Amino acid sequence: MHVAGIVAEYNPFHNGHLRLIRKIREELGENTPVVVIMSGEFVQRGIPAITDRTSRTCALLSRGVDVVFELPFTFATGSADRFALGAIRSLIGSGAVTDLYFGAEHDSLSDLSFIAKTDFESDPAFLDKLEQFQKEGLSYAASWQAAAANILESEPNGSSPVSSSEFADILREPNNILAISYLRELDRSGSSIVPHLIHREDSYHNEVLKEGAFPSATAIRKTILEKYSGSNKGDFIRSLGDLLPYVPSAMLSEMLHLWNGNTIPMSENDLIRYVLPLLRSTSTEDLSGTAHMGAQLAGHLKTSVRSLHYDPSRPVAESFRDAVTTKCFSYTRILRALSSLAIGQKEEDLLRLDSPRYLRLLGFSEQGRLVLKTMRKDSALPILSRASDAFHHGKDSVFSRMDELDRLSHDWWTQQARGTFEEDFKREVIQYKRNRLYR
Repeated sequence: MHVAGIVAEYNPFHNGHLRLIRKIREELGENTPVVVIMSGEFVQRGIPAITDRTSRTCALLSRGVDVVFELPFTFATGSADRFALGAIRSLIGSGAVTDLYFGAEHDSLSDLSFIAKTDFESDPAFLDKLEQFQKEGLSYAASWQAAAANILESEPNGSSPVSSSEFADILREPNNILAISYLRELDRSGSSIVPHLIHREDSYHNEVLKEGAFPSATAIRKTILEKYSGSNKGDFIRSLGDLLPYVPSAMLSEMLHLWNGNTIPMSENDLIRYVLPLLRSTSTEDLSGTAHMGAQLAGHLKTSVRSLHYDPSRPVAESFRDAVTTKCFSYTRILRALSSLAIGQKEEDLLRLDSPRYLRLLGFSEQGRLVLKTMRKDSALPILSRASDAFHHGKDSVFSRMDELDRLSHDWWTQQARGTFEEDFKREVIQYKRNRLYR
């Protein structure tokens, strides 16, 4: 029996995501179970998710997903390779997933697989070019791409299925980079999971919602946050009906329920407001020990925030971005460092927490219950249904630290979004049976 796996953030869950789930059932059969590894309260870009993991889990179960696990914070906020490592090893560790489905802007799985299997770092010429481009002022990511493209360009004609220009185009798109990282991790792990590429079409990266096209999650978040900041609560809730052409009704219903209560939509702005005092009050030496930070970035941020002044006409995140933008550090790396600062993740954590130690169960369907039965027998990782389950593994310091960062990230999100904390110990696994959610 096929069991399909998906890695996603669903920030929020939209019709493009729903298309992928339907595509799985078209290719593998209507009764194929779908298992999702989903980011929790923080996403890969290093910002808080706009809505909580519970609302996203409920929407997924209502729209055909069978099992939802949470990707630990330390991997969910990592670079593409670290994100993929945590997600793919979680799927492998489940002992049940047979197929991996993912979307990418490039339409050739063989091209992406070629790039994934090419070991650029072992080539001295690549390392020389990498150093050269960095000295010329390019960021590490841009230098890596330029050096790799240079190596491909020097290959004899016909020896590479991807030209240097095609390679550069492929690496400009974030989902291509993630797809390559998934394929690389599958290869490194020697996994038998079969990868399936779904070509992402239409206006996926358009930051303005466009009728008749699949939207980007970025465009949806931007629309939601603009509506939220520009109106009172009643008008905001009523205006969300405009999202119905782009967001499954189950997701929209969950967002309406959440934001009509005492919870607010979360954004980059909330993270920046929280960490600014920490950046001002923490020494450069202490900051440099934060995950994804380092001494150079810590010094840059300390210097930048000294000249940052409040502007009531602009969101604080916008002013902050202008103040810290530099060629030396990508803004995404800065955000990952800031989320680590907020949660307390250290550079040493990135070294110690080198692989997922558990599968945190968020929800399952009736068919998912059968999949879980198989997983509990075959999984190489323990399945946590309650927060207290982690206490049984207290002697494993890596397990405990990974779990601690997860719980701290949940507490941070709920404190900022609705003023609560320690909700984890009251959380029940969500069940979907007989077309009804039980939470």
